[in-house]
Amino acid sequence: MALIDVLQQVLNNARAPEPTQIDQITREASRDDLKTGVGEALRSKETPQLSQIVADMFEKASPQQRAAILNTLTEQLGPGALAGVAGGALAGHEGRDTPLVPVDKATRITPDQVRDVVTTARTADEPGVFDRMSSFYAEHPELVKTLGAGALMIALARMKQSIVR
Repeated sequence: MALIDVLQQVLNNARAPEPTQIDQITREASRDDLKTGVGEALRSKETPQLSQIVADMFEKASPQQRAAILNTLTEQLGPGALAGVAGGALAGHEGRDTPLVPVDKATRITPDQVRDVVTTARTADEPGVFDRMSSFYAEHPELVKTLGAGALMIALARMKQSIVR
């Protein structure tokens, strides 16, 4: 079944797609369409806050993906921005010219702490953090399944619109 047909079928059913459908969609969609769809879902007033969505993704991610999520969130923060966040566990990892968050440290960070990091990142760089997280999902399409039903349906509807144009 073609990508557009799978998207149409999922959207017509108006319920969360099966995991195999999500796998097919994320495998066949362009990274740009995936990024655009997820970006719209992350910004939507109809979905949970970005901090909650990212914390849920973080909880389900592999240790390597957890480190990558944290590095994506912290790359635009200024020095000292995380001193009082997550118990100071990520202090010194703010910005592109600082050491990356290692996998072993990322595994000790909790989803609640990630929520705090996302909130700090949003305060520092509101539009940029949405773009970086949308790109992260596009680079790690297997994590699209963690979006939650409502956000996933918004992302898929936007992807369908992009493909039809």
